[in-house]
Amino acid sequence: MTAQDIPTKLADQERPVYTISVAADLVGVSVHTLRMYETEGLLLPERTASKQRLYSQMDIERLRCIRLAIEERGLNLAGIKAILSMIPCWELKGCSPEDQQACDAFTEIKEPCWAVKRMGPFCRELDCRNCEVYRRASTCHNMKEFLKENWTTA
Repeated sequence: MTAQDIPTKLADQERPVYTISVAADLVGVSVHTLRMYETEGLLLPERTASKQRLYSQMDIERLRCIRLAIEERGLNLAGIKAILSMIPCWELKGCSPEDQQACDAFTEIKEPCWAVKRMGPFCRELDCRNCEVYRRASTCHNMKEFLKENWTTA
């Protein structure tokens, strides 16, 4: 690596560099709260080989959005989770009817697609952190507009 590579690495929004304690400090919550958000399926931090959680700038933005939803919009974790579970991932990915029927994200409305227990064949081998659906749900955009634009069967 050269000195010229440093700005590129610093600008990489997806590079996981923050430990859980630093991420918690950046968004003003406890480490326990970040673990709870993960348990609830609201975010997927990167894991090192030793299972240490690392957060990227994209994760920090997602956490900021969660905090805004709680503090300014009055939502609780169940409400945020319910909204995220309505993202029609099967529409965005173009899943076949067979994939849809084999996936809890289509057959149930309890979890966002990246947090379901039973994924369809299309998604089983994918890393959800790199999935377009997970990425697009990382910003504080207007969810109603997002659903209008992407839920073609609604």
